[in-house]
Amino acid sequence: MAEEKKLAQAKATFETLCQTLANNDWKCKVKNEEKLIIECGAQGEDLPMDISVRVDPDRMLVILLSRLPFVTKEDKRLDVSVAVSAVNNMLVDGSFDYDITSGDMYYRMTNSFMESVISEEVFAYLLYASCNVIDDFNDKFLMLAKGMLTLEQFLATLSK
Repeated sequence: MAEEKKLAQAKATFETLCQTLANNDWKCKVKNEEKLIIECGAQGEDLPMDISVRVDPDRMLVILLSRLPFVTKEDKRLDVSVAVSAVNNMLVDGSFDYDITSGDMYYRMTNSFMESVISEEVFAYLLYASCNVIDDFNDKFLMLAKGMLTLEQFLATLSK
């Protein structure tokens, strides 16, 4: 019974997510109602942003993930890990997840719907705030990962 209630709440949350996207003229690349996953994207000032939003009925979470469209070269991974830590320390919501062994980076923001209802406004915030943060930093992370910026130069951009 409790599992059915969780699943029903997750499906209602997913429907609100879909409605929010429709009301904000976002186009879905993938809409999987069975797995409660939406894949969409946005174009930033410089790099495209692929976004996946999943409603997790077990943990009662909405999870937004966006993989940054590059892999850090091995010789730059330590610098990028320091940069990710510095950026995450500044962020109010969400964080960058960095795998130092593979060089992959994601932006993640979550929101719980446990014993609550997430409004369209909260979903809009989740999407637009995430895109804003990703767009602010993806090009800087790319330049650091490719050796076009030093770690010192990257960190100097954070104080502006």
